[in-house]
Amino acid sequence: MRRVVAGDLLVAADRLAGQADPARLAGRWVDEAHAAHRYMRRFGRAHPRWGNGSLMARVLAEGGVPSRPLDRPALQALAAVCGAILARVGDGLACPCICLYDRSEVRNGGHRMAEIKPKVTAVDPVWTRVCDEARDAIAAEPLLGGLIHSSLLHHSGMERALAYRFSLKLASGEMSEQILREIADQAYDSDPELGAAARADLMAVYDRDPACHRFIQPILFFKGYQAVQAYRIGHWLWTEGRKDLAYFVQMRVSEVFGVDIHPAAKVGKGLMIDHAHSIVIGETAVVGDNVSMLHSVTLGGTGKEDGDRHPKIGNGVLIGAGAKVLGNITIGNCSRIAAGSVVLQDIPPMKTVAGVPAKIVGEAGCSQPAVSMDHKLTGCVDCD
Repeated sequence: MRRVVAGDLLVAADRLAGQADPARLAGRWVDEAHAAHRYMRRFGRAHPRWGNGSLMARVLAEGGVPSRPLDRPALQALAAVCGAILARVGDGLACPCICLYDRSEVRNGGHRMAEIKPKVTAVDPVWTRVCDEARDAIAAEPLLGGLIHSSLLHHSGMERALAYRFSLKLASGEMSEQILREIADQAYDSDPELGAAARADLMAVYDRDPACHRFIQPILFFKGYQAVQAYRIGHWLWTEGRKDLAYFVQMRVSEVFGVDIHPAAKVGKGLMIDHAHSIVIGETAVVGDNVSMLHSVTLGGTGKEDGDRHPKIGNGVLIGAGAKVLGNITIGNCSRIAAGSVVLQDIPPMKTVAGVPAKIVGEAGCSQPAVSMDHKLTGCVDCD
């Protein structure tokens, strides 16, 4: 909702005076004014029914407002309007923050006044670009309007959009969309790192996948990105002690996306999984930041041993298609594993390995092989 001024309150109070349930009606007007403000910001024009996002515009949409003295019914209505706004400030819904002073009161003719302060909105350039691209996509292909609106533009932020996609994709007869949405919303609200990791993963896909030309593509269409975000919610459930629910998420991710990541595995930010078919990451595996891997990669064990039995992948590692990294071994930072290799021993940092079993065949070829995505054994173009 746009910033509230004294005129908004007086007009609303005038209109509400004498109504049977002024608090309920005031709450509805505040919600609709907020929705109209979002519409105005999104489309650059006033809402066709509720105006330009101000409370006054929403009230005047009901019709003309007669002039009347500020009598007792109007004062009671004014209290109802202020109560509705204050209730929504606590929910983060309304833009203004209205504080009634208890100690240092601002007075005008002996009456306590309300101080109106703007609420500062956090800048999210990633989400802003996603929304801009979404609007462009609808203009180019109107038939996708429903999908894009429900998946992206309908939501207030990236976390809410991802929670919606999570629930939509993983819902089944065993677990409803509504329950999954509540789980995802709780996860994103409880752990801000989930949103930060989602943005880092999105940037990784956009930077490293030549088939990705827009930010909206991974969120809407790339199963690797969607599977990783679903895994992150499953991992949050695991760390919260909700292991059976985490296993359910793992099962559904495997069924829907063909990606099997154990919820106990630890995966860093900036992960890019290209194509993402038949990825397997075991329970005690650790994957560092800014890692890239292609389809059919396995980070598994070597037998029936229990305990810490899966690989530890360093930062910036590139793992080629079909590579198998087995056992409790360490892959050094910024190394490359050639497609189809079977790695059974520790690999030092900045090396290229290939073969079955894999052996060191040279240096990594550049400082950031996971970024360059060059799989040639002859080296890659430096990506600094």
